[in-house]
Amino acid sequence: METDLLGIPSTVLTTRPFISQAHAMSRMRGDPEYGLAIIEHPIVTLNDGELSERAATAVPQVIACLVDR
Repeated sequence: METDLLGIPSTVLTTRPFISQAHAMSRMRGDPEYGLAIIEHPIVTLNDGELSERAATAVPQVIACLVDR
């Protein structure tokens, strides 16, 4: 969100347990419709292949958020 304020198009990548916090933060920043890319939790325990799968899930969501802005 900070980079968006600097004029750099961005979105937030979050895992499912943190969706409500991400929405709350976007409301606090004055943009309740701020785009989120949502992936499954957790990510910290994933190996490289599993993390790549999560990234592949996020990419179309990120593109959609950036294009829709």
